Amino acid sequence: MDRKKSVGLYIAALSVILALVGMIAYLMNTRTNYYAKMGVDSTVLLCLIAAIVLTVVRILIGLKGTPMIADILPVCAAAVLTIGLVMLLNVRINNLAAVFTFENSAANMADTTSCIIAIAGCLLAVIFSIISAFFDITKAKA
Repeated sequence: MDRKKSVGLYIAALSVILALVGMIAYLMNTRTNYYAKMGVDSTVLLCLIAAIVLTVVRILIGLKGTPMIADILPVCAAAVLTIGLVMLLNVRINNLAAVFTFENSAANMADTTSCIIAIAGCLLAVIFSIISAFFDITKAKA
């Protein structure tokens, strides 16, 4: 039986791209002068990597058909992405507050840009991952 690509494929792919953007921005942020002293939180990194892998596996399985396992993968990916976002906020929120209030300088604001991009990328990845859970990757051609 031939399969036709669904909107779920494109939304899931967009979720992967946004999670990658968030992860890369987070890793870049950990190398800036202001945030380097905090280091890389392995929980954030592992959650983002796990969500990307789960979504890619979902896409690959979904291209072949829609087995039972394909129904749980988007829920797991969205949950792991959400945990990654919350952990990212946990490790960065106090520093963001300090930069926006007491330690506001041009250098610190420049270092904070990648932090904001990481948070925005992860948040959008969570939103699109949740939306993609409502759609199949492919549909049977009629």
